[in-house]
Amino acid sequence: MSKQILLEQKDGRREIALMENGKLLAFSREKDAAIEAEQIYLGIVDRIVKGMEAAFVRLGKDHVGFLPFSECKARPRSGDKILLQVKRPPVGEKAAYLSCDISLAGRLAILTPFSQRFSVSKRIENEEERKKLLAIAKNLSPEQMGLVMRQESAGASEAEISNEIEALSQRWQHIWAASSSCTAPCLIQEREDALLRLLRDERGEMDQLITNAPDQLPSLSLPVSFCENPFAIYNIASKLEKSFQRKVWLDCGGFLVIDRTEAMTVIDVNSGKYTGLKSGTEQSFLKLNLEAAREIARLLRLRNIGGIIIIDFVDMQEEESRSLVAAAMQEALLQDPVKSVIHGFTSLGLMEMTRKKTEVSSSAFTHCPHCRGTGYIEEKL
Repeated sequence: MSKQILLEQKDGRREIALMENGKLLAFSREKDAAIEAEQIYLGIVDRIVKGMEAAFVRLGKDHVGFLPFSECKARPRSGDKILLQVKRPPVGEKAAYLSCDISLAGRLAILTPFSQRFSVSKRIENEEERKKLLAIAKNLSPEQMGLVMRQESAGASEAEISNEIEALSQRWQHIWAASSSCTAPCLIQEREDALLRLLRDERGEMDQLITNAPDQLPSLSLPVSFCENPFAIYNIASKLEKSFQRKVWLDCGGFLVIDRTEAMTVIDVNSGKYTGLKSGTEQSFLKLNLEAAREIARLLRLRNIGGIIIIDFVDMQEEESRSLVAAAMQEALLQDPVKSVIHGFTSLGLMEMTRKKTEVSSSAFTHCPHCRGTGYIEEKL
């Protein structure tokens, strides 16, 4: 598989597109945002709401976050200073969702300074590999801290893992030192650069990065090529417009209809111009649904659709066909760094699944004006 990153810089703002074999997998557009996921603050507890079992914490002059007591080790009191992390940025009238359970993500592992838990990504299924990585985590973890081994740690050498953990530990030491010297409320650490975050979280190797601003990039380990207009190579504007329509066509002639509500997202698979259905065979239904499953997985990531998702595939009579469609969906979702769970088919033949909610419309990156969802990625375990 060939993966490329296209990066265009316009008026000091970045736009980033991730391509795989000519398909658009992810897109982000930088914009100003006061509060973002992964930021770390030293906040001041503004008020306690006992009925909600939560506190509102002041993060700055005009910003307050929501901190459930379940995200604290001990119940805070009004006026307390608390070191915490933004898990979800604010959206509409909802305040940012905060947690005292801070995590620092690397490419191979996640360091949890306030939690001594050790675990391995569920995407690593080999039991021997899981045992090995769990032992490495317990052996290399800094004292009184925990580690989560990410999918990319499978196959990595112990030296590589050790070097990353050391770098994460040093980052935490800087954060802790800064929290002792700053005046609350204050921002302790910004979110990692979007390009570095993509390279950190993306599965597999990248072939190259094509950009119109190579002199403004950080040090990278992949080839960088110059192009005055990188997005023109794959006509990104057109791909975005097509991908964010309510009706999205499939290569076979079928199409998807995507409707988002407050409660869930509903996706309907239609035969459209697909001529295979004329035969009326189970195999023709299966072929359409397999293509639809792979395209749905791509669109869930690109449009950053989270929460409950219901998919109405073209009717299949055989249980084996449903299993093949679910397997194809599961395989395609492995490309998505955000956690998704397929719950299976209902008695009515509808696929039920969930995808973790990450970013919202007020975050630092937005995909497209046609899409309500925004942001890029968050680790899945």
